[in-house]
Amino acid sequence: MINPSFSMVYGANVNKCLIVSPLSLTETIFSKVVTVLDSSIVSSSSTFAIHANSSSETLFLSGKDIQSYLKNLETAEVKVQEIDFQSLATAPAAAAQTSKAPVKEKEDAKIEGAVQIAIGVKKEVDFAAWYTNVSR
Repeated sequence: MINPSFSMVYGANVNKCLIVSPLSLTETIFSKVVTVLDSSIVSSSSTFAIHANSSSETLFLSGKDIQSYLKNLETAEVKVQEIDFQSLATAPAAAAQTSKAPVKEKEDAKIEGAVQIAIGVKKEVDFAAWYTNVSR
């Protein structure tokens, strides 16, 4: 059975893709890829069914065992990146709050006291608004 998360990543082509196991990473391959491990896997008390080198071989490992295997492949230059994907789900709300700052820059581009007969925005400060006014 194919993990549902793979179908989200690969869509309709899920049957045509290769499913990569963390156990298929070797020292040679590890330095050529970016390896990301969800921190919830490491902290989980569950046992994970992992394909070894083919879909006919399955090993049952804990999250700590998977982390240990991947950490053994690390070099000084290439490390496993542990990311808490669940906390990233709340990050867009924080990013939306910080995106309000550029609005002030556009307000500063307006020429104070300008009459709307002419261009009311400095070209050097806000080219997009200036161009919109010129092209009207």
